Amino acid sequence: MPVDRRNLVRAGVRSIAAVATAAVAVGLVGAATLGTWPSYRVEAPSTVVQPQAVSQQRVCPGPILALGADAAEATAIDQVGTASVVTATEPDDVDLGLSWLALADDPEAAEDSGPLVIDAAAGAVDAGMLAGAQSQTESSETIGGFVAASCTEGIAESWLVAGATTVGRSSLVLLSNASDVAATVDVRVIGEAGPVEARSAIGITVPARTQRVLSLAGLAPNIASPVVHVTSTGGAIAASLEQSVVEGLTPAGVEISGPTAPPAESQVIPGLLIAGGTGVHADEDHAEGDAFPALRLYSPSGEQVEASISVVPIGGGAGDSIDVDLQAGKVSDIPLGELAEGTYTVRVDADGPIVAAARSTVAAPADDDAGTDAEVPADLAWFAAAQPLLDSAVIAVPSGPSPTLQLAAGTDAVDAASVTVTVDGDEVEVPPSGAVSVPLQRGTAVLGGVEGLRASVKFLGADALASFAVAPPGPLDSPIRVYPR
Repeated sequence: MPVDRRNLVRAGVRSIAAVATAAVAVGLVGAATLGTWPSYRVEAPSTVVQPQAVSQQRVCPGPILALGADAAEATAIDQVGTASVVTATEPDDVDLGLSWLALADDPEAAEDSGPLVIDAAAGAVDAGMLAGAQSQTESSETIGGFVAASCTEGIAESWLVAGATTVGRSSLVLLSNASDVAATVDVRVIGEAGPVEARSAIGITVPARTQRVLSLAGLAPNIASPVVHVTSTGGAIAASLEQSVVEGLTPAGVEISGPTAPPAESQVIPGLLIAGGTGVHADEDHAEGDAFPALRLYSPSGEQVEASISVVPIGGGAGDSIDVDLQAGKVSDIPLGELAEGTYTVRVDADGPIVAAARSTVAAPADDDAGTDAEVPADLAWFAAAQPLLDSAVIAVPSGPSPTLQLAAGTDAVDAASVTVTVDGDEVEVPPSGAVSVPLQRGTAVLGGVEGLRASVKFLGADALASFAVAPPGPLDSPIRVYPR
């Protein structure tokens, strides 16, 4: 077959042109890679919206309760003594409404002795500038110790990380409904072996303006490490948990714990107080009792979670680091090792959402004449993970031994500069990723410049220990950032 030389030439020219074009394209891409192109970044426009002013409310858990104090009525729940309540507002001349909830489990109780409700009229104070707290010291044959607790907002979901129902330990779940409508409440308990089936705790009715109390032992008997998940529809619930301990025949502490920070991959516990140099090595995950510092962790994800725990002393010094694997659906109590006496910041970073709280105890002073043993705890406290604050906050400081404010930077502040805040007008510097302690007095403490920090208030005496986290206002009262479309 004859060959057309002109077609061959045309094909060759096309091939050479294609190769040349490809080479030029590759060269341009390479030059673009090596060169620096101008960049331009635009932040999405946004604005902070303050919700319309509404009345604000705080609910105090009420006096210490005792289950079966009367041997003739083993299931009866009775009040023990009275709690002293302090309120705080900014400005400080706001007229507050005070009222008391009825006690569903003790209808014969005095009308003015139960859980206290604190109300501020709409517009009287800015969001978060209303607070209340209570304290109480009790010493009886069955209950002994010091309690300090914050008065909290009613919310739809709470996590209570505290308590136990093993021998010598009594725990009560307090459900306070300060609204004008009944609440339907589900109480789910998770322990060291996983979720506890307690059908009687699903769909509980808490009438309006009433507090109901549930014995945790009735829902989850013989649980060493419970986590209680409270959800409600209808009225919002202010939930708390009371734990009391008896060692042999000796009362060994009482505590009322409020909700911990909701599930998140990072948690901060500001101001874990170690009152003695005792402890249990972190590898001893089956240690029993309360007389050693421990961290309680739980992940609601339903999957195994890896967590890294750092325990750093306030004021500097090397801290301890512990890596743990949290089993799916189970609660873990992690001993924090042998810590020297002092105050610590506990930070937990995990690859899944977790809730957290730490436990510590204080031993009674030894009395040779009375034959008491200083190794027996005189009181215990739970230190809850705290949520980040808004720019300003007000704290109610109840009566108690050596009240101290703990401020800690968040987990995302590793490379941040130090933060200068004000406490009652005095400047305090919080170092990057650090923490500080500030002595307080009974009454009101006003904080400024504390956005993103975590805070708690702790108390320490010779035989008294207590703590509560400082919470930001609830989502309905907090300002929100809006991004227009």
